[in-house]
Amino acid sequence: METQPWNNLPLEWRRPGLADITLAGTAWYLLHTQPQVHELIAATVATVILRCVRFTKPTGSNR
Repeated sequence: METQPWNNLPLEWRRPGLADITLAGTAWYLLHTQPQVHELIAATVATVILRCVRFTKPTGSNR
């Protein structure tokens, strides 16, 4: 995955790999087909599994 930090924000974007896309798609599909799971929850879980946005310590921070 290629890291792309933004201007001193505690976020970084990573390009997902094939394995991440496959796992997120499979999780979304399995949750999407369950009638008791709301579509927003299925999409949120798939986005978290995709691991694109990560929270990091800002550059130059001592915390």
